[in-house]
Formats: sequence, C-alpha cells, structure tokens
Amino acid sequence: MADINSPISYSDVVRDLLKSKLSDSLFTYKNWGDEDLATYRKDVRDYYRKIQQGFCAFCKAGLSLTSAANCHVEHLVPKSKRQEFVFEPKNLCVICADCNEIKRAKEIEAVEPDSLARGSKVKRYPRTSGAFLIVHPHFDIWEDHIVAFGRLFVDLSDKGHFTIGACTLNRRLREFGWDAVVTDESALRAATTEWLNATDTLTAARQLQIMKRLMVLV
Repeated sequence: MADINSPISYSDVVRDLLKSKLSDSLFTYKNWGDEDLATYRKDVRDYYRKIQQGFCAFCKAGLSLTSAANCHVEHLVPKSKRQEFVFEPKNLCVICADCNEIKRAKEIEAVEPDSLARGSKVKRYPRTSGAFLIVHPHFDIWEDHIVAFGRLFVDLSDKGHFTIGACTLNRRLREFGWDAVVTDESALRAATTEWLNATDTLTAARQLQIMKRLMVLV
C-alpha cells in the first residue's frame, strides 16, 4: 500500500475550470499561479497535507498545518517538463519549504533531475512505480526505499538513492556535520542485521524502532 492511496478528486466545477485552462492555446505551466486557481491550489494543499498527516513527502519533516509557507504543492513530474500533467491528481503532493527550494533552484539552473524513468516517452500519466526514478508517494512506500537515522538518510534502493540526491535530504549533515551518537554500537549493529534480514513487515518495523532508539541526537 502506497503512502498516498487516495488522490484528490475534483468536482465538476473544478474539472471544467482545469479543462478550460488546458484547452487554452496560451496556457503554460507558469499559469499554475493564476488568481482564478487560488482556491484550487489551497484545496490541493489542504487535501494532501491531511492525507500525508502533516509530513513532507520527500524528507518526512513536519509541514506547517496552517501556512502555505512551509507546505508547498509539489509536481512529482516537474510541470516545466510535462505541463500536461500539471493538474494530474497523482502528480501532486505536498513538501516542505527546504525540499521545494532545492528543487526550484535546480530548475532555475536547468539541472533539475527528471523523475520519470530514463528515456520515458509516456503520453498518459504512468500507473506503476517502475515508471519513476523518484520515490513516488502515490505508488511507493517511503520506508521501502529510504531509512532515516534522526536526520541522516540512507538509501535502500536506486529510487532511494535518486530521491536523497534530488532533494539533498542529507542537507543538515552537509551544513552542520554529524549530529548523532550511537549509544551502543554492538546493539545497533545487531538490530540493523535483524532489520535487513526481516521477512515480514512487523519484524522490520520493530527492528527499525529499536535502531532509532539506539540513536541519541545531540
């Protein structure tokens, strides 16, 4: 079961508005910020903020529960690359200000990573996890691809590696250095081994919690 199991549904009124936008020959992804879409954007933000239980889809940091300043609507396939997906419910989620700024900066520098699988020429929005390089909250379980020790992120898959790099998830480590001390190295090593060898979700989750408790943040 993916992190987001129920993408937002549009009313007939909203659907007509979005259809009129897309059918306008002058429409571009930059029209996302149009005034007549303000209510729509707020509804999208509020919906996914609730579905994601107030956590960023990429780094899992807490989002603002009231302000848009630290709760940004994210287009998983960048709207600048595929504007036909700009209103696609499964292309939307919410992320924190830092993840948003990092991806925005990469877009400005024209080096934003493409989240679709290399060479993908899809015309319709993909329906499977395999179509994406990034951990996609509508198709993936975050913990299957990334493990967090405090604010240190370690990849468990190619998707996890791509997401950590694309969003610079280890930005605190790069900025401030190590902020975690292992209280019992042998116990942590044993818990990590048990976690890696776990054959069921419950055991894996239990070992992951043990690992987290063995990390003391300073």
